[in-house]
Amino acid sequence: MFEDDVDAKDRQLAVAVTDLVKTYPGSDVCALSGISLSVEKGEIFGLIGPNGAGKTTLIGCLLGLLRPDSGSIKIFGKPADSLSVRQITGYVPERSDFEYWMTARQFLQYHHGLARREPKDREREITEALDAVELSKSVWNRRLKTYSRGMLQRLNIAQMLIGKPRLALLDEPTLGLDPIGVTLVRNLVKKMQEDGMTAIVNSHQLDEVERVCDRVAFIKQGRIASVENLHSGAVSDYFLLVRWPECQLNGSLNSVVAQAAGEAKASVDECHHQWGRFSVQSNQMAVQLIRRLVEHGLPVEEAVPERAKLEELFASESKAGGRQ
Repeated sequence: MFEDDVDAKDRQLAVAVTDLVKTYPGSDVCALSGISLSVEKGEIFGLIGPNGAGKTTLIGCLLGLLRPDSGSIKIFGKPADSLSVRQITGYVPERSDFEYWMTARQFLQYHHGLARREPKDREREITEALDAVELSKSVWNRRLKTYSRGMLQRLNIAQMLIGKPRLALLDEPTLGLDPIGVTLVRNLVKKMQEDGMTAIVNSHQLDEVERVCDRVAFIKQGRIASVENLHSGAVSDYFLLVRWPECQLNGSLNSVVAQAAGEAKASVDECHHQWGRFSVQSNQMAVQLIRRLVEHGLPVEEAVPERAKLEELFASESKAGGRQ
């Protein structure tokens, strides 16, 4: 069995990276400078940071395609380049090279064989993968050279699903997709987690990372600047714009808004006739603020965060400069 010779401690983690260093030949700058991180089983872990920060290099090392200068990687307790690890790892590259003379079905038949799936299940699992990425049946037997960029990206994700991996490494999975495709990827990642899969997502789509990930690492100049728990709601303060219609209140608008904000422990930045701007420290605080405003007679019509938490984190961490 895969885990027969794995320590009990290692079994608790899907990925354990320790003091990873990687320098490319001919370069005097470390692409990775002593990175350490851990990803729990069933966790969706995000990687963010400026271009050239080392995110894709890290994924290459996790795949066993790049050999680090020093440090260690364990995936479910095994070395990253172990054949048993590769059999349970799925990968969506940022930019794929396709056999453009193939059709979508032929492409997935090929990857089904590479994944050593049961031949008797091949056609059913191919159909399931194509349906999962919502690629129209009318194009399943068309050559890939006729596909749009978005269609190719859907197929890219389908080839990852075909192997039924335990660990998925997604490098810019929404690249080239329209808003419907972006929503599809978000739902697929959530479904993968429900099915027990672990995923590491590298993306510049910060709002999508914030929606699907449990934790996120900000990587800058080959180092991890911070690791944040997105469920804690404590990545950073952000502003919440709240709109309400004209209404009759007992007392002045300013005093009612100030009282509601105080009860929610939020701060009033601006208060106007039909809207207010508040500083909140977490999603939970934002929910509490809206509840208090309604209880005090302000029928809230809309509440919009002016800046996503990860955008704020990205901006604040990048101010110190980074390799672009």
